[in-house]
Amino acid sequence: MKNNPDAKRFSRYQSVVKVLTAKDSFRKPDIYSVLEDEKKAFIGRVISELIRDGYLTENGLKSKPLYSWSEKKDGLNAGRWIDQRVFTPTVKRSPSADRPRERLLRVGPSELKTSELLAILIRSGLQGESATQAGEKLAALFGNELERLSLKARGELKQISRAIGETAYCQIMAALELGKRLANQQTSESEPGHKIRNTSDALSYCKRHFQRLARESRQEEFHVVLLDENQNIIKSEQITVGLLTESLAHPREVFNRAIRESASSLILVHNHPGGDPTPSQDDKTITRELKKAADTLGLRILDHIILAKDNILSMVDGGLL
Repeated sequence: MKNNPDAKRFSRYQSVVKVLTAKDSFRKPDIYSVLEDEKKAFIGRVISELIRDGYLTENGLKSKPLYSWSEKKDGLNAGRWIDQRVFTPTVKRSPSADRPRERLLRVGPSELKTSELLAILIRSGLQGESATQAGEKLAALFGNELERLSLKARGELKQISRAIGETAYCQIMAALELGKRLANQQTSESEPGHKIRNTSDALSYCKRHFQRLARESRQEEFHVVLLDENQNIIKSEQITVGLLTESLAHPREVFNRAIRESASSLILVHNHPGGDPTPSQDDKTITRELKKAADTLGLRILDHIILAKDNILSMVDGGLL
């Protein structure tokens, strides 16, 4: 750390901010007594910067001010805030400071263009084409349609830029998949309590919640949506992946989840990767078997919904349940 002034500076900021955030309100002497080895001027500087950015407020006598946290404290990302103090454009450093990775460290990922984020994933270019140039090519083609980029094969991206080798391709796909999973988690967290009153509600929910399953999955997946006694959604769970058969969609697997979550009813959901949502004979047989088992357990199957690309089918609407 002695040989790295930035790391030392970051550590100093971190120590002060850690003490400050542990208190609801404070006066400077309170902080001086805790951080005896730190310069008072530096502590004052950190406090002033937090006031300037709206995180702290100053009240009381000017000679003996009381500092309190504002409502913005909940949104304070201490590490990123300190990064922005330490790695500022005024800090003298090499020309690499303008490279995407260094910019991310300095200003945060949200400030980077799509091309820069892609360049970070590509990491290194080839002679005649840098990672930044490769990122710009991808952003020009897919910047507003990242979902379409996520569906591209390795060879297709290689045709766009020679700099996108196996490692770069894997990193791009992994990053996009993580983004999708994060979006799904955020959607799932907002769904509990959503009421399913009729078939239209069930179709609307499934079309939204299982959009990726319908459009992207190359295998059949079987899911269940669990509901409470008032038909409010508790959660949805994946049961199996693979061609839907009676052995894969076994009642034990389906209803264990329902019992564990104290569900009163459920919606069965699966996809047809081929694009046609018409129920197969196996689909009908499995649905009958699961309904029979549900009746025995005192559970209700509200519907079995089949998704296929941009099509969706309700077995209740089709008179098949």
